[in-house]
Amino acid sequence: MPIVNLITKEKIAPENKEVLKKEFADVMYEVAGKSENWLMVRFTEEEDIFFHGQPLEEGGIVEIKLVGKLQRGQKEEISKRICDVLNKVLGYRKDNIYIVIQEVEGQNWGYNGSTF
Repeated sequence: MPIVNLITKEKIAPENKEVLKKEFADVMYEVAGKSENWLMVRFTEEEDIFFHGQPLEEGGIVEIKLVGKLQRGQKEEISKRICDVLNKVLGYRKDNIYIVIQEVEGQNWGYNGSTF
């Protein structure tokens, strides 16, 4: 059950959210083998983001949390593809996109009154 949380300074148009949701699902399935049936996507918009002590005018932070472990190559591919998607859909420069991948043991992830 991966969660992809995109944190941005600006509001994202609804049609772009649909495209991003689909693209994130494709990346997680094709690279990590995580089905869209279990994928959650969250958009955290209109947040203040600073880098090098200055406001980040365009760009974002992507937090990915998932049950299980990925290989380094998978993480690199996810990072590359997420940057490509955000560049294509929102016009973000790749050097203004920050990605955090957090792997969680199933016992530490609750769902439906139990854990994985």
